[in-house]
Amino acid sequence: MKYYKLLTMLALGAAWAFPVACTDKFEEMEDHIPSWLNSNIYDYLQKRGDCNYYIRLIDDCGYTDAMKVSGSNTLFFSNDASFERFFQENEMGYRRYEDLPYSFKMMLLKIGTIPYSQLLERLSLSDRGQITFRRTTDFEVEDTIPVVAADKLPDSKFFAPYRRAGKPIKLLSDATKWTLVQFFPDVMEGKRITDDDFSFVTGIPREAEDASLFANKIIQKDIVCQNGYLHELEDVLVPPENMAAYIRSNGNVSRFNSLMDRFACPVFYKRDENGDSIFQTRYFNQSPAYAFTEFNGTNAPGLLYFDPGWNLYQPKGGNSNQPGYETDMGCMFVPTNEAMDRFLSADGEGSDFFEAFGSWDNVPDNIAADIVANHQKYSFLSSLPSRFNDIKDEAGYEMEVSKENIVDKFVGRNGVVYVTDKVFTPLDYRTVMGPAKIDSLNSIFNQAMVDAQFVYYLRSLKSTYQFFITPNEYMTDYVDPVAKSYASTNYQCKLDFNLTAQNTVAATATRTSDGEVIMDNGFPLGTNGVVSNSGILKNRLEDILNCQTLVTASNEDFAAARAAGQEYFITKGYAPIRITADNKISGAGNETPLSITKVYNKENGNAYLIDGILQNTTTSIYDVLSTRDEFKEFYDMCALLGIFVNNPTTSTVAPGRKVKFLNQYHYTVYVPTNEAIRGAQEKGWIPTVAQIENEGDLAVRDSLENVMERFVRYHFQDNSVFVKGEQVEDEAYLTSTINENTNKFYPIYVTNRGGSVTLSSEADHALGKVTAHVLTNGNFYNLMTRDLTLNNSDKEKATTIEAYTYAVIQQIDQVLMFDRPSGDSKQN
Repeated sequence: MKYYKLLTMLALGAAWAFPVACTDKFEEMEDHIPSWLNSNIYDYLQKRGDCNYYIRLIDDCGYTDAMKVSGSNTLFFSNDASFERFFQENEMGYRRYEDLPYSFKMMLLKIGTIPYSQLLERLSLSDRGQITFRRTTDFEVEDTIPVVAADKLPDSKFFAPYRRAGKPIKLLSDATKWTLVQFFPDVMEGKRITDDDFSFVTGIPREAEDASLFANKIIQKDIVCQNGYLHELEDVLVPPENMAAYIRSNGNVSRFNSLMDRFACPVFYKRDENGDSIFQTRYFNQSPAYAFTEFNGTNAPGLLYFDPGWNLYQPKGGNSNQPGYETDMGCMFVPTNEAMDRFLSADGEGSDFFEAFGSWDNVPDNIAADIVANHQKYSFLSSLPSRFNDIKDEAGYEMEVSKENIVDKFVGRNGVVYVTDKVFTPLDYRTVMGPAKIDSLNSIFNQAMVDAQFVYYLRSLKSTYQFFITPNEYMTDYVDPVAKSYASTNYQCKLDFNLTAQNTVAATATRTSDGEVIMDNGFPLGTNGVVSNSGILKNRLEDILNCQTLVTASNEDFAAARAAGQEYFITKGYAPIRITADNKISGAGNETPLSITKVYNKENGNAYLIDGILQNTTTSIYDVLSTRDEFKEFYDMCALLGIFVNNPTTSTVAPGRKVKFLNQYHYTVYVPTNEAIRGAQEKGWIPTVAQIENEGDLAVRDSLENVMERFVRYHFQDNSVFVKGEQVEDEAYLTSTINENTNKFYPIYVTNRGGSVTLSSEADHALGKVTAHVLTNGNFYNLMTRDLTLNNSDKEKATTIEAYTYAVIQQIDQVLMFDRPSGDSKQN
């Protein structure tokens, strides 16, 4: 019973004052101590005969009495053979014990001393019984304060004054306590770290029940002494650096370190007894637990995910139940210099970086921060080798990392560094947004993506995009579709876009008629010639981006379609664009085609630089049909039926007239020739306008109007079909005429190939007959339109586009009938 009482006393040793002597307790129990229970820690080590170096450490550091009489210590120690290996192999140049500085001796002793007595199994748990992955020791941060030469300081503008001064400074790598990483059996099981994970990360094999601190194996555990427990390590416990210090000292990753060091700052810690300043190194970061976003009133040039030098790193904010540093540690994937150079080359994955900057030194700070941060993982435990297949970056996207990518590993006191043979580019730069984000010459378009919240859409790797980017110099002459509707030509304008000092997009409004800047304060879009309202600008930028984003099945399908002769494509916002074989591109409103000057192949499609803005048309369906004699018969029917309306609400209005039954989508309007319509009227298939206007019987008139409206609406079809558009074979597209028997819309069957479009109506399709052809012998095909709805009941006060409908008008040689005509004369 007295033995168990003694162990209980040892377990409670943390509550005893350190280093109060406890010899009276042991003297009381002297006659009852089991023969196998060792005496005090000091005597045990001395009697072993192979721990002479450790005894010298204890004596030189003034801990002799503490190790003899204190009843509350856990000690990780090493034998003489371990020290001899250390003297032969260490990179610090210490070749014998006498070479060790006092501060280094103190560090060796105190880093392995925990000021309370615990078995190894108990060290795996916190005071509340939670699994403890990392723990602090008796070592204090001020026990060793490095003096760093000026040329060894981080190469950042914040350290620049001290580098220029040429004098060493006292610089802590971090001002928080150092930690031990415990790969103990209970920790491994509790944190689901496999033996293979451990072996891969540390480089040493592991068998069941093996225990290690960092990569240092415990060869004998739970040695019981009267005043504590000892655990013998295979090697001398020299605490490894934190992640930041390791990366800085590893010449094989100096390219990456040069980027990371841009965000390092010397933060004042305190003055020592001589009055000298002591600094600590901090890194700008956005960590929820330890954010650092400004230095001496200057905002960070960029933010990492976390501070890689923070010894007490924790992935999340505070937890009252258990300190965050005990639960996990950080992780970084750091590319070698070779990988960095391969990436930043003319034919490398980062060719657009190379084209924009030429070298890593020229990469802007904000982009450098994105790159470094993307190689950081908040959780080592979620980045174990066994989880590489599922690992995602902090934006939630697949990292695509494998064990084969790892060329070296390092277990530091605040995390693990995987040295890799590849660069893990941030998602934004891997996607079609990349050229806009990377090159400052495209900065307006980049900010437009942010302001219009397009970045969330274009980040998707599940879609393939053809994305057209307009460089800054060409972000001009945008014909404003809202201003085009104003009655006064003094307010009809074009917009020239620019970036403000606050890095937001603004625009200058220039009058369309004379090119002068509109300075009138009554101008609805802005005052003094400047359009700065964020709502208005977002609306226009979204209009542009919708027109310059094309969603395709794949790059290969897009290339194949172009090779087969397709020129017209429908964009994300339903706008039609035309791309010809000579790489000329135009929107429905461009007076002359633009040129594609550069193509970038990205992970989710292709990005193109073009020398202008793809302009949408401001011409409506009504504008086209009402102004061309060739469409007169069809227009007259539409007008009689009241298909074109402008019914303003309390909050919206159309600039002119729009088709009342079309929605925000893209459509085709098939307009039979005047002759074809007259022929159908002569056969009695459809009534004439005059018949309806002259009909006195209201019921008959309503019946005739119904026949005419169902006929007309059958010529309005979902989906825009262009000559030289998407090639289809007998594809069914729904019209706006409903089948009253099935309550579904009648289809039209379209075949589009080789620049020829043929149509088969519902009535003819079952017979295998072609009903009509799109006519291409005049200028009455592929006519692009857009019906707009604006955001005010008074169009003179409107400022934004509320809704729109795109349509293409195609003249056809015959009328389309959804059922078989029952007669061939007017009397029918």
